[in-house]
Amino acid sequence: MKKVLLSILMLIALAAPMSAYAADTGESEVVVTGAGLQITQTKPTFTDVTLDLKQNQSSAANSNLYVLDARGTAAGWGVVLRASDFKLTKMVGGKAVEFVIPASAVSFSTLYKSAIVGTPIDFQGAKGELANQQVLSSADSRIVAVIPSEGAGTHQFLVNYTLNVPKLIMGSNGQQVGLLQGTYTSTFSYTATAGI
Repeated sequence: MKKVLLSILMLIALAAPMSAYAADTGESEVVVTGAGLQITQTKPTFTDVTLDLKQNQSSAANSNLYVLDARGTAAGWGVVLRASDFKLTKMVGGKAVEFVIPASAVSFSTLYKSAIVGTPIDFQGAKGELANQQVLSSADSRIVAVIPSEGAGTHQFLVNYTLNVPKLIMGSNGQQVGLLQGTYTSTFSYTATAGI
């Protein structure tokens, strides 16, 4: 009987501390706000060309593109590029004439460098699309795009440009001439878009 009573007292003693340490539970919240979609890029600077009319010539440039997706929506994104024609102004017969190398003389391709922050994007697994020998124009041309649920964080891309140097160019006076020496200038406009 003593053993049974002792066993019952031990069970009560062990059970009591458990109920004394039970805690109340409640909910807690945290609000996460997206910070947006941003891009930055380095300026593409084309290599100089020394005229050689006997052979086809080209000029190359590249730029680093950084995409920061901190929206928290997993909606996917894309980056597009448009460019104006390359222009050079010369005085001809006392009048300023613009000579043009068309933007379409430039093709570009994009390489994925790395995920600086976030999970790498699997382009081989069809998680996005990279430009491959895309022709530049005044309309939007896609540099890179990523499907929904991919691309959160910061990612680096390398965009390679090739300008096929024309042997003949057109002036605003309607005259076609051989390529003139000078600095031809174009404006490149990059835009980030939500979705793919």
